[in-house]
Amino acid sequence: MPRDGAIIFGDLGSASSGVLRIECSKCGPQYHVATLIERYGRNEKLFALTNEITADCPRKRASNTNDPCGAICPDLPKVV
Repeated sequence: MPRDGAIIFGDLGSASSGVLRIECSKCGPQYHVATLIERYGRNEKLFALTNEITADCPRKRASNTNDPCGAICPDLPKVV
């Protein structure tokens, strides 16, 4: 798969904490970088899978357009 300048999971492997926070004000899950690499592969684009990774968000499951999922990656600037 062409990288096209995208952030890939392999870029996150050097994260000092080994955890990538993907937060939503409702659910706030955290994902271990090693688990993401194992599940999706080192060369998978991070934002290509954002919908799948946050599929268990209560806002996303409710499909309420007035209260959408607000998933963000607050540590991403520190990791890459």
